Amino acid sequence: MTAGTALPRGGALVAQSWERSRRKGIDPDRTDPLVDLQGADLAECRASHRMAAVLPLVEKVLVSGVVDSGHLVAVADADGRLLWLYGGRDVRTRAERMAFVAGALWSDEVVGANAPGLALQHDVALRVRGEEHFLAPAHSWSCSAAPVHDPVTGRVIGGIDVTGRDSAASDEMLALVKATALLAEGELRATASGVLVPDHSGGMGRRVEALGTHRPMLTGHGPLTLRHAEILVLLAAHPEGLTGGALAELLAEGRLDDVSVRAEISRLRRVLGAGSVGSRPYRLAPGHVETDADRVSALLDSDVGAAVKEYPGPLLPGSEAPGVVELRHELHARVRAAVLAGGSAANLRAWVNGPGRDDADAWSILARVPDLSSVERSSAVSMRRILDDRLGA
Repeated sequence: MTAGTALPRGGALVAQSWERSRRKGIDPDRTDPLVDLQGADLAECRASHRMAAVLPLVEKVLVSGVVDSGHLVAVADADGRLLWLYGGRDVRTRAERMAFVAGALWSDEVVGANAPGLALQHDVALRVRGEEHFLAPAHSWSCSAAPVHDPVTGRVIGGIDVTGRDSAASDEMLALVKATALLAEGELRATASGVLVPDHSGGMGRRVEALGTHRPMLTGHGPLTLRHAEILVLLAAHPEGLTGGALAELLAEGRLDDVSVRAEISRLRRVLGAGSVGSRPYRLAPGHVETDADRVSALLDSDVGAAVKEYPGPLLPGSEAPGVVELRHELHARVRAAVLAGGSAANLRAWVNGPGRDDADAWSILARVPDLSSVERSSAVSMRRILDDRLGA
């Protein structure tokens, strides 16, 4: 197996990972991923890490059901470092040959495509099969992994992975890993440090983080429900205010009434505090809440590079609210147009290595940028061909 081998027939995240690994010069034949925690240092890290609190649940729900069938269960920190590993002696011995051991760093940045590394980097549950792994020693393994989030901040604090034979990447195994991660988050939420409470501080200047995430956040509060995030995004986009009927149509055309909207606004006020949302029409109090989408939109008029850096992905990608879908498409199109029109190598790199990773036009423009290194130009041309092949162009 060499770095010149064709890309596996995996998803976009795997293909992008392979290209990154090739550009970084990661040796696909390496058998020694970084093991940077051992002995007392590993024990200390384990004892202080929040994932330790969910180990009994992981053992009961996941470990007891899969290790007897020749699989490994790994619990990692947010950097992709394996902290705990469960499995039979034989399968653990096999895994040691590729340094899949406690204390090893299996991030995408270090070893290329693998399920725990990609799941943590992109904050999404996924699987990687056999030769989709960048490292050749991992080609006889498959894996499914899911991130675990802090229930207050919404940030990724670790991940859960099952590695083993082909069945480790089955639909059933991926679903089981995802369910275990959700149960782990519930366990964390039940602890004293994980209890969410309404904010009554006035909330001036708080920000809704809604770009590129299925877990919208509000600074000073923590995770928002998708419906509350949708309402805040829509009200922020209509500072003049919206009637209950208009807001209902933007949230769920023909499927929501004024009474339901009024109930959601009432719940939202309990989160944001009194005076946060005005009535008749519904509108946000000036300066009370901003959104990261508004920030990107404003930057597009003055600093495209900064706008691209602050645009991790589409607005509330999990939302099907008509008003949000329209705002999502509009902002994405504006950012893309600004990047392509400007022709800046730095902005194009940021775009194709982020939300524009599947943008064939952007890869083509990047390939024509003057003074580009031969390696980067070749990579850009290759990515354009890969995307063309995928689309049947």
